[in-house]
Amino acid sequence: MPRAILVTLGARDRLLADGVAMLAAHCNVSAAAVMRLDNLAEHALHPDDGVIAACFADETSFVVAASRPRAVRALLTFAGVACDDLDIEWLALPFDREALKREYGVPWYPVIDRTRCSGCGTCHDYCLFSVYAREPRAVASERVRVAAPLNCKTGCPACARICPEAALIFPFCAEAELNGEIETPQRRSSDALADVLGDDPMRVLAERRAKRKLIDHEKFAQAEEDRIRYSGIL
Repeated sequence: MPRAILVTLGARDRLLADGVAMLAAHCNVSAAAVMRLDNLAEHALHPDDGVIAACFADETSFVVAASRPRAVRALLTFAGVACDDLDIEWLALPFDREALKREYGVPWYPVIDRTRCSGCGTCHDYCLFSVYAREPRAVASERVRVAAPLNCKTGCPACARICPEAALIFPFCAEAELNGEIETPQRRSSDALADVLGDDPMRVLAERRAKRKLIDHEKFAQAEEDRIRYSGIL
């Protein structure tokens, strides 16, 4: 029998129904048999704590229920879980979208949907905060990684808006196209990208690369920490 796991992304990920009861009914098991994995976005930053690994140990078949399964899949991959090698049934649960609109969920950072990433590096070139790094990989979808997730500016999903493949997910963004709610979001057309980058996207990206070198990242990190601490978000 598959292991039943209920996943929540964080404090701003609020289900509109009893997730344990829904998953137990779906799997025809008792509520006590449902394993919980809460605050996935936080644990994905610290996979060595063993919380995620414990959920997926000693089994190869799972039913994973969550508000936004695509976001969960990307976060698990980011944390080192080889989802493609496991037999996972994904179950989407109803959630409170308004909770995401009221306040930003934290930790705020992007994850990459490896099934869509083309390795183009647009996100790396556009981001001013050195969130991304390039890797010399043979597989195109592995050529960009989220190297410094907490460098990301809370509330900013700009890189996701310009990703040609719609491969970037911000789990706590309120927009369905960016938070993983939509399983197969539309790829960005050249016209849509032009709205953001203008008629000369290569020039815009080059300018942003140059600006990135001027940022004092240590001071920025301290400022962002202060902003979050005194905003009432935490």
